[in-house]
Amino acid sequence: MKRSPLKRKTSLKPVSAKKRAHKAAEKVQGAWEHMARVKALPCVACGAPPPSQAHHVTGDKQPRSDWRVIPLCYECHQGQHGYHAAKRSWVARHGTDFEFLPVVAKMLDIKKPGH
Repeated sequence: MKRSPLKRKTSLKPVSAKKRAHKAAEKVQGAWEHMARVKALPCVACGAPPPSQAHHVTGDKQPRSDWRVIPLCYECHQGQHGYHAAKRSWVARHGTDFEFLPVVAKMLDIKKPGH
């Protein structure tokens, strides 16, 4: 049985109005800009030149956030020996991912409120 060309299956999921509003929120827009700045930094693990991938830090039991990202090159992020492929050996070599957050803040020259 042939499918009607009008009933073509798509891989895109519909986006809810709530999610669309969230993505448009000023807070989220600022987070996207922050991630773009992080991606323009060299890899904090090996020093590979930018562009980098934004790795969401989850190791310190804090909720995942677009504000808590570190720059990693493809190899350090998703490569054969990268964080997502070999987390234990990556942590043994480089330390925990959340330990890099202050380093990234310094690279971006981000001041904490009140300082």
